Amino acid sequence: MTFMGGFMGLYAICAHGSYGSAQTGNLMDLLIDVSDGNGFSAAARIGAFLIFSSGIAAAWLLHEFCTLPMRELCIVVDAAALMLSARLPEEVFAFFRVYPLFFATSFQWGSFNHVGQYPSATLFLTENLKNCVTRWLRYFFYRDVQDLTGARIYTLTIANYLLGGSLGCAAVNIHGAAGVCWAFAPLAVAALVLWQERCAQQEAEEPSEA
Repeated sequence: MTFMGGFMGLYAICAHGSYGSAQTGNLMDLLIDVSDGNGFSAAARIGAFLIFSSGIAAAWLLHEFCTLPMRELCIVVDAAALMLSARLPEEVFAFFRVYPLFFATSFQWGSFNHVGQYPSATLFLTENLKNCVTRWLRYFFYRDVQDLTGARIYTLTIANYLLGGSLGCAAVNIHGAAGVCWAFAPLAVAALVLWQERCAQQEAEEPSEA
């Protein structure tokens, strides 16, 4: 899913000109639009902020009050958002075509935010880079196996994000917005991994035969 975070982020930039996986840049651009008196663009960025926030809220509410399989649902949401973003007509304001990805990425953030005991966002590099550097340093000085495990996890997380971003760029360069279809291969892999994990959990919960 970190691979998908990179894919969706770079796909949004290459296909539609805006990063669809965070709000820092969006809100900074909002302040610029307000200072420049660009009301239409400012309103569009407020819309992106509200949609991103609604994705976070939806993930939390479903996790707290429903029994839906959140991670499997997240894969469906990612696929639907990517297809919708690609199929919106070119006449639509480019930033609006990123709206579905704002929802999907924030929903993914609420659904995939840990690797075991290690917090890890699948949408961003900054925090993962910080954790990667500090875990390697801690292992170098203290030789704690948990720090080595964490360092490897964060290193692989960063590598997967960059690989996903590279694929997103390549998909757009070769096929344009239709390159979104490339995302279905990693999503299928993620679904297979979740299915295998669920089968393993069910087997472990079954009482052993006498």
